[in-house]
Amino acid sequence: MTVPRPRDRAMSVHTPADEGMESFTVRLPRWSAFRMLRRNPLVRTSDRIEALVVALAVAVSLLAVPVAGAVGTAVHDSRRDVYIQQHQTRQLVAATITADAAAQNNARTNTTMMAARWSAAGAEHSGAVTAQSATKPGDQVSIWVDDKGALTDAPTSTSRAGIDAVTAALFMWAGVTAAAAILSAGTRAAVDRIRAARWQRAIDTLLRDGH
Repeated sequence: MTVPRPRDRAMSVHTPADEGMESFTVRLPRWSAFRMLRRNPLVRTSDRIEALVVALAVAVSLLAVPVAGAVGTAVHDSRRDVYIQQHQTRQLVAATITADAAAQNNARTNTTMMAARWSAAGAEHSGAVTAQSATKPGDQVSIWVDDKGALTDAPTSTSRAGIDAVTAALFMWAGVTAAAAILSAGTRAAVDRIRAARWQRAIDTLLRDGH
């Protein structure tokens, strides 16, 4: 007599206090992909190969989670250092408008490029800065400059490092999972062609022997 294993055994749940209470059965889940790997004369070699590839694809996707987490952590630390450095090397200074608006205007933001000069890093600088369209020569606008006094963008908030980290981790995990899914789909397509060819040969043999 074969003794059922715990995972194959049905679990009955009921309350002994009331005979009128209904009972129900809970069956533990089985992994069909792993059952394919057992010895079974009804399972073809192609079925085993397909099941093995599916199992490997799932395992690779799961193993990619901690790797993606490590990548995200590395990106977070790296980008945070960059953003902190930006805050340390960039500063706001006042620039004086020296000429009227240039030809290019941005109607959507109501801004324009205007000539200006400013003092930074112990020297005088000049260049084209972004200002409101209503700005006139002699007005002052605030601009961001680097440690050499050159125009630059505003420093990025350090909270952006968290977004960069999550984005990098998701892209990494999604890429690995997509590659595993493509491999699984390719394997299935290949074994399906093999099965179809074998079925066709079997049908042709049957028809030939029938005549």
